[in-house]
Amino acid sequence: MVEIEGEHRFEVAKEALWQALFDPAALRAALPAFESLERIDEDTYELVAFVEVRGFWGRFRGLARVSHVVEGQSYHLRLSGAAAEGTAMAQGTIRVQEDEEGVLFHYRGDLTVHGALTRLGGRFIGGSIRILIRDFLQGLARNLADEPAAEQPE
Repeated sequence: MVEIEGEHRFEVAKEALWQALFDPAALRAALPAFESLERIDEDTYELVAFVEVRGFWGRFRGLARVSHVVEGQSYHLRLSGAAAEGTAMAQGTIRVQEDEEGVLFHYRGDLTVHGALTRLGGRFIGGSIRILIRDFLQGLARNLADEPAAEQPE
């Protein structure tokens, strides 16, 4: 099991970030690895992601489930996916907190892999998932920062 924790500061309205966190189109746009991400019911998303990090690659198909939602503040996320190389399961808590510098996005959770993925080792897997999370959060921040400019009339 690999424990993951981190944070990212967003310079957008908290409401805009919160909305984007539940919008499949915004989530897909934030990380090119998402080949598809579709909401299949109120709290479940079906996803296909092609992951390529540090020489490792694989196409994962799985589900993301959201629970314990405290509107505008936090939620629990559980991910499960399978690829030819094995399976991965992750769960954690996302918190969003507004302060004088913007909005702080904090995540904490754990990731477990099975199958051939275990040969990669915890340090490699942990480093790789941190890169994916960083790329996702930076992509989301970039897309949210671009939104107001795109909506302004010419």
